[in-house]
Amino acid sequence: MTQTQLIQQTLHTIAYLGVREVCVAAGARNAPLVSALLACSGVKIWNFFEERSAAFFALGRIMADRQPVAVVTTSGTAAAELLPAVIEAHYQNLPLVLVTADRPKRYRGSGAPQAIEQAGLFGVYATIVGDWDATDESHEGHCSDGPMHLNVCLDEPLETNVAGVDFSAAPPLPASEEGPPGALQCDLVLAAGMHPREAADAAALLARIGAPIIAEATSNLHGFRELQPLLIPGGEQALQSARPAHVLRIGAVPSWRWWRDLEDLPKIKVTNITRTGFSGLARTENVETLAWENIRSTQFTRIDPPCGILRFEPDFEKFPESEPSWVSKIAKAIPAGSRVFLGNSLPIREFNLALQTPKPGIELFANRGANGIDGLVSTFLGTSAVHGGECWLILGDLSALYDLAAPWVIAQMEHPRLRIVVINNGGGKIFSRVASMRALPEAARNVIENRHSLGFEPWAQLWGMEYLQTDDANDLADLLPMPMVIEIRPDPMHTEAFWKDWQKPVIRPR
Repeated sequence: MTQTQLIQQTLHTIAYLGVREVCVAAGARNAPLVSALLACSGVKIWNFFEERSAAFFALGRIMADRQPVAVVTTSGTAAAELLPAVIEAHYQNLPLVLVTADRPKRYRGSGAPQAIEQAGLFGVYATIVGDWDATDESHEGHCSDGPMHLNVCLDEPLETNVAGVDFSAAPPLPASEEGPPGALQCDLVLAAGMHPREAADAAALLARIGAPIIAEATSNLHGFRELQPLLIPGGEQALQSARPAHVLRIGAVPSWRWWRDLEDLPKIKVTNITRTGFSGLARTENVETLAWENIRSTQFTRIDPPCGILRFEPDFEKFPESEPSWVSKIAKAIPAGSRVFLGNSLPIREFNLALQTPKPGIELFANRGANGIDGLVSTFLGTSAVHGGECWLILGDLSALYDLAAPWVIAQMEHPRLRIVVINNGGGKIFSRVASMRALPEAARNVIENRHSLGFEPWAQLWGMEYLQTDDANDLADLLPMPMVIEIRPDPMHTEAFWKDWQKPVIRPR
């Protein structure tokens, strides 16, 4: 097989995997693939100067549109830059397709330049769809759940005059089939991490069950009128008052500590309905996990009487300059029809407290596969790339510092109304809420929290974004119709006081 045939076979394979968008980080070894891709029809190309941002941007595109997206890299350590996004995609069961150019197989183990061991580089986190060079007879790819890896070995001289293919000619992927019918009971529902389309399916089921629901913002359930009587505010605090017998967890694994504590409560039965296939618990006793397709066919009924549960509502006005209060102000400023991406670790927890009934059409996303702070700006930009309304990212300062190269792609996006809100509290303050961390000496806490005095105006200037630092929530209204970095600096004393007060919130019985 010639190199030209190998490249075209690779393109046909990713087209048949359902790919219609490709993120390219070009180099010498993948130049034949890049050149051929640019000659293709029926596919959108995004270009990046580095691979890590490309992979997280692709992850965001998949999260938004629920279609496979490919990332094409050159050889060597360039391929290794994909690993963080691959791990995130694995635990969210998202079809991230990795196409890594490589040197021929005979170079493996030689230590020759740009000849790392790329085959199997991603271990358990990606299925190897192909490890090909021109000496192979067959190049048949196959579809799988989660990330897929095609390693394409190209020898010199590199062929850069390869005709493209028509991606739109590939047949559409088959639709998922409904699971077998079943009947289950539950007395408490936990919901998190669902695409808005998935939330619509879940809402229909949950309305029939009629059990109380504690839902994270990313569940996208708060806008359904029929669920309003069932939704319980208060998150972690409300859960502490619950005494369920059977929990239904729907969507992603929740961020609440109460969920982790279920590890040591084996008498509480847990049923998961999730796309990922992961139970989110290490224990197996009284735990079952159903495929997402069961959501339409399974009949749940509420256990009577329902579990005891109280409603906890925070008082944001009491400490107006605290970080949670600022997140509440931001939530109120986000207009209807916006797409919102929430960063780990504190922002997602604080937004869960702040959200009651969102404005119409707001969609919420977050990276809750591995729960890391890596690549959040890039993933946000991926979810926002073709959205017509405003797009808001709320993240911490360390998360922003992790992803300073992300705005490279903004110039290729279709609309400019991006709002990157950086909550700058001078380090990783999530650790100050962990009991074991609070007992450490001050010098150790300084290192663990990565305390700093950096500001984000130079970052905005670097990428040509507008910059706003404000201590007045009124400034969040009527923002300029262009990409903006908005820096918020909460009062640390107010924040500490808020969390202490939250331990004794106002209790309103149901």
